[in-house]
Amino acid sequence: MKIRGFLIILLLVMVIVFAVYFVKVGDKGMLETEIDKYQRMKTDLSVVSMDLLAKDIMGYMAGQGGLPDGLKDLQRGRPLAAGLSDGWGRGIKYEKLSESGFRLTSAGPDGEFDTPDDLSKDY
Repeated sequence: MKIRGFLIILLLVMVIVFAVYFVKVGDKGMLETEIDKYQRMKTDLSVVSMDLLAKDIMGYMAGQGGLPDGLKDLQRGRPLAAGLSDGWGRGIKYEKLSESGFRLTSAGPDGEFDTPDDLSKDY
């Protein structure tokens, strides 16, 4: 009789735990939710890396009187800055738009430039 009561209580606790879990997670499974969080983290890291690289490019511009033609020019004076990569460990693309404006682009999750998942920021 004691075992039967214990099993009923255990079953009720399990039902409550699963109910809370499904309300919290929604339609997505736990693994899918963690993957989404991981991708958001990589996206956030890419934006931070682009902002850090932009800061160094602007420092180069202040010291040299103009934007670098490419990241190799930046690398000569600031080797750590030009080596920044996006959240997926790939290089960031630099485009000089004008004498004072530039664009930094991460290829995003698929690793290919000029696709819809690219992360791009103009400075």
